[in-house]
Amino acid sequence: MYDICREADAINEQLARYGVKFGIYKNNEFKEQLFPFDAIPRVITAEEFAYLEKGLQ
Repeated sequence: MYDICREADAINEQLARYGVKFGIYKNNEFKEQLFPFDAIPRVITAEEFAYLEKGLQ
């Protein structure tokens, strides 16, 4: 895992170079952002996932 953490900056530079983006609405305004790469995955509980899953469906 250490290797991928070391490479996170290079990966984010590549994502920016190729324009990997996503958009969100905030305060009724569309904002586009670069897609960030995080080498350390987020661990969530089953309850958190169940809540998110409802919105994703």
